[in-house]
Amino acid sequence: MDESYKGMYLNMFFGKIGIVLVGLGALRYMVISNDSKGYIILFLGFSLVVSYIYYLEKSWDKQKNNVD
Repeated sequence: MDESYKGMYLNMFFGKIGIVLVGLGALRYMVISNDSKGYIILFLGFSLVVSYIYYLEKSWDKQKNNVD
């Protein structure tokens, strides 16, 4: 495995961990503040960000396969 791919995979790993931590932190804040509209906005925004990141990962895999 090329060193640049190791760096990319490491960055993707930390990016996913970061998304989970941000989501958990926001969810915990919403539970403490008891805001029902905030729950909807949180889940909608979080699902959009996660779907966008999955799209970027798929496009990166396609580019990687074309190069190899």
